[in-house]
Amino acid sequence: MEKKLSVLFDREGVSGKIELFNAGKADIEAFSLDGYRLDISVTDPALEAGAYATALTVRCDTPFTFFLRDVNAEWPIYIPEYGVAVTEATDRRDYAEIQRAIRSKGFKRRLDSFEERQESFASAAEKNRSMRAPMWMGISRDVRMFEVQPHGVVNDSALWDTIIPKMHHKRVRFPEMGETDVRFDYFAGRGIGTRYDVTRHLENRVLPILNVINEDGDISYRQKLFVTNEVSPLTAENLKGTNYLIADLYCELPTPRTPAQQEITDRIHKSEVNRDEETVMYLKIEAVNTAKAPRYAFVRTPQLNVAAITESRRWPVEFKEGLNYFTETGRVFMTSTLGGKPYSQVDGSLLLMPGEKAEFVFKIPHTPISKERARALMATDFEEKLAECTAFWQKKLEGIAQISLPEKRIEEMMKAGFLHLDLVCFGNEPEDAVAPVVGIYTPIGTESLPMIQYIESMGATSLAGRAAMYFAKKQREDGFMQNFQSYMSETGCGLWTLAQHFKYTRDIKWLEGIKDNLIRGCNYLMKWADESRDESLRGRGYGMIYGKIADCEDHFHNYMLNATTYGGVKACAEVLAYVDEKEAARIGAFAEELKGNIIESLKESFAVGPAVPLSDGSWCPTVSIWPELNVLGLHTLFTFGRNCYTHGAFTMKDHNMGGGGYMVMNGVLEADSLYMKFITNAMADMLFCDNVSYSQPYYATHPYVNLKQGRVGAFLSEFYNNMSALADRETYTFWEHLYQVSPHKTHEEGWFLMRCRWMLYMDEFGSLDILPGVPSAWLEEGSEIAFSGMASRYGRLSLKVKAQRDKIMAEIGLEPNGERLPDSITIRLPHPEGKRATSCAGGRYNPETEQVIIDGFTQTAEIVLEY
Repeated sequence: MEKKLSVLFDREGVSGKIELFNAGKADIEAFSLDGYRLDISVTDPALEAGAYATALTVRCDTPFTFFLRDVNAEWPIYIPEYGVAVTEATDRRDYAEIQRAIRSKGFKRRLDSFEERQESFASAAEKNRSMRAPMWMGISRDVRMFEVQPHGVVNDSALWDTIIPKMHHKRVRFPEMGETDVRFDYFAGRGIGTRYDVTRHLENRVLPILNVINEDGDISYRQKLFVTNEVSPLTAENLKGTNYLIADLYCELPTPRTPAQQEITDRIHKSEVNRDEETVMYLKIEAVNTAKAPRYAFVRTPQLNVAAITESRRWPVEFKEGLNYFTETGRVFMTSTLGGKPYSQVDGSLLLMPGEKAEFVFKIPHTPISKERARALMATDFEEKLAECTAFWQKKLEGIAQISLPEKRIEEMMKAGFLHLDLVCFGNEPEDAVAPVVGIYTPIGTESLPMIQYIESMGATSLAGRAAMYFAKKQREDGFMQNFQSYMSETGCGLWTLAQHFKYTRDIKWLEGIKDNLIRGCNYLMKWADESRDESLRGRGYGMIYGKIADCEDHFHNYMLNATTYGGVKACAEVLAYVDEKEAARIGAFAEELKGNIIESLKESFAVGPAVPLSDGSWCPTVSIWPELNVLGLHTLFTFGRNCYTHGAFTMKDHNMGGGGYMVMNGVLEADSLYMKFITNAMADMLFCDNVSYSQPYYATHPYVNLKQGRVGAFLSEFYNNMSALADRETYTFWEHLYQVSPHKTHEEGWFLMRCRWMLYMDEFGSLDILPGVPSAWLEEGSEIAFSGMASRYGRLSLKVKAQRDKIMAEIGLEPNGERLPDSITIRLPHPEGKRATSCAGGRYNPETEQVIIDGFTQTAEIVLEY
């Protein structure tokens, strides 16, 4: 078998070499052209569908690779950025003719098409899956939590509304029940019917107090649930919390601790989990008759682990005088009242007159308590405790940045999201380190990073510092950071997070306290990189670190791993310059060398990554997630036959191809570099749907790059399509995966919240860009965007934007923290109808980007655009 093809250039005199992978032999090995065409004949190539297809690399001034089987005269391989096209040898057109033919079709690249219309939540929600999630509830800092799951929320097979006591995510067991995980099952309504009319919402739309409403015919069942202390008022002063080392015990898949950490754990474990008072779940069910005639209401009180056949009992219990307790021990696991009086029926119905309501109140201690304590608990006033709980969470919001947005859903998600993160930062109050856990898992350097960064951005400086300190306190003596399973990607991210806290606070004392941690971490990474200083690895991972970054056992020189490592050591060098110039210079030199090594390997990876077609008829080079040659280009191309379907998607391993957005976020590549344009185009066209990755989409950070490239439409497509599917639309909590695995996943929520922050401002790499990603609809007439107290690298930032009929006005304020301000800052003020301003006061207006450039900004600026 023979395959004949022609490579066409837009320039004369190209020279180079030909390489083949997998199968075949070319009739030439080297070439030097006088003209524009290179004819090649390959014998015995592998052209069949599937893995191990023949790939051909043209080594020239713009090296590129393609599959021989993809060469087609009707759809030539056309890479305009390289000025090259590949077609069948019988096609005698030149490069310019092929270019004209393709462009004449008028097609657009998918990434470009996003700029034609901005996505909204409504348009995204209409087409995407809607995934409800259970809700985690607690008092913050304390691992004694509850999971609440009304029937039908996660799946239609659920028989009950369910409350599950947990230690973080580990199910609780009561001694009286042996090895059985505890849950409380109850029901408000007549049962599972043809209609499902259950809705939920957070108190004041943002607080972790849950409201559940079941409209069952003429009876409206209205539940309210919250968690508080058994005795003490729920205030910040009364919080004790759970030590971060003990919190680790109740996470999924923690890395074994050091001997010193284990000694502390053994010593304090019992006292940390056996407190003088319990946390308590308060549940009120109001049954309201909305009919004009009498109606019966039905309520089943919460009971332990109820089966479908409710008469079956596995544990001897009693229900007397409103106390539900174990017969053998007398320990009370629930109190019950109806209308303020003790209520001791499991099942019950009651007749309600029109407009009348019945009020059931149940209180479930996290662990059973004595009858004496239970009677005191039953006597507490529900409304007083509710007001106390509401004030507790509201005070947390009052102590951070204040935000008001035209799109209330996003404003609510930013506020509720902060409290979701705060809820699972476990640690002793008031000043010890906290464990910023990610869903059911331990803190992870890569995944806790966006959580801590958002907490920092919202002005919760103390909490952010305590969360960052977790990684310093858990660091091994040799400098390595590893808290989850066998992940090897935490050290660079942990160092970056620690350094960032100083950049936001300028707290020299704090920096001096972690100086040794930073240096030890950098030294570890340097030694790790030394293991790859083998000349045979040039272009294949030379001078880079290797290791496993996720669940799959792929121990390679991963680009994401190395980008975050570079970001970590670079940030350490920058902050150490304030306290140790010599170490800063040494570490900074290593950082720049690592950056050079990453780019050297990336160039080679692009050279051998087979090109793929884009929507406009052009083709785009691709790149693997690591430079080793056991994968040539994308995993999904199966060049060397490695299986890649994992975690519910073919594309999981590729969604950070070439390091993805991490390369830009950490300063390895510029957003407008050619390589990053290739990456974002290939992602949008081949790997993503609506610019959203599959399965675990928030691991892909390309939206950051989209904004840096000025592609607001692409950013908003990912923003709304991703959150409308992965977040619970009623309670705003996030799943980890799109197949409903791992609830309350704060890593995913953290990246969503950082996207919200990027919409409002970006402050990296010596710049300050305000409103780079807000939808133009946010500036419709009468709209207002306002925030104050948001933290940036330059100080606390405030903004107020008002949109009038023919005018947009903006006021910017900054409380400097001592960092040198950029020479100029920008604010983007997009007109909702696409109009361009006819006059601009307060800065220089760029009609193409709708940005105003403010030169010499110090602390305040006022902008007025007229149309």
